[in-house]
Parts: sequence; C-alpha cells; structure tokens
Amino acid sequence: MKNDCLDLIKKRYSVRKFSPEELPDEDLEEILSTGIRAPSGGNRQPWRIVVVKDLERQERLAIAAGEQTFLAQAPVLLVVCAVPYESAERYGERGATLYALQDTAALVQNILLASHILGYGTCWIGAFNEDLVSKEIRIPTGMRPVAMIPIGKPATEQKGRTSRRPLREVIFNESF
Repeated sequence: MKNDCLDLIKKRYSVRKFSPEELPDEDLEEILSTGIRAPSGGNRQPWRIVVVKDLERQERLAIAAGEQTFLAQAPVLLVVCAVPYESAERYGERGATLYALQDTAALVQNILLASHILGYGTCWIGAFNEDLVSKEIRIPTGMRPVAMIPIGKPATEQKGRTSRRPLREVIFNESF
C-alpha cells in the first residue's frame, strides 16, 4: 500500500492535452472533498474554488492565462482563490501574505493528487492576469485567484517524465 501510494505520487505529471470525455459529478465531488482536506494554518481554510464548465468562460480564462488554450479543452476548469483576510483574522499580516497562500497551495496539491489517483490529468496554472480572472468569475473584494486547474482525461500518454534535480542539489543538512 505504502509503495503504491508513493509510486502514484511520483508518476503524476502535468497534462496539457485533454480528451473530450466528461468528468462525472461524483468524481469531481471526490476530488474537491479530498482537496479541502488539506492542512491550513489554524484550520482557517482560507480558500474558495470556482468550478467552471462553460466553454466560453473557459476560453476567456484561457486568454487571461496568456492564451493557454488547453485550459478550455478540459471538461472542468477550477479557479482556486485565497481568502487572505480569513488567515489575517488570527495571524495578522503573516497570515494574509503567507499562510493563506501556503494553505491554498496545499489544497491545490491535494486536488492534483486526487485527480491523478482517479485517472484524470491536471496542470497547475499560476501564470495569468489576476484582474481579468477576477472580473470573469466575479471574485469578491478581498479574495485573490492563485491557481487554475484544468481537469480531464489525458488525450495522450505521457512520452517521458520531466526531470528533477538530484536530491544532493536541493537538500542540506543542518544549514547551507
């Protein structure tokens, strides 16, 4: 079991080509319910998720993401928003500027892994015009879009794994 889980995590990759196959509501609900199990500072859960299925809205969001048109190929596009003031209520400025983003990143990672485990492909998108995205989905004042995640069945098999730096380049014991 342990090795199966670790192998699944290691095999996850970013998908940028999706098949037109629908994402059943029960799978989406499982993905989202797993996502919100992410840890958050003080259990503030400073996140909101907008589920976008409308193709025209997805296309406008893809334009806001620098013409990353594959965002509109997936049957579902999630826009994950941070709610900094909810973290700030307990942790002040550090909560607003750091914890809300860390917590939201943990949520995104859970969504990516849950999707992969269920056989769906995803891609973590952080490059987009926040103002355009905020206007498109009418994000309330005080919230911030921090990620978009297309979810769907991969159209093609991954040809090869992306490389990672060796541990010796990124791990330091006790200090730098």
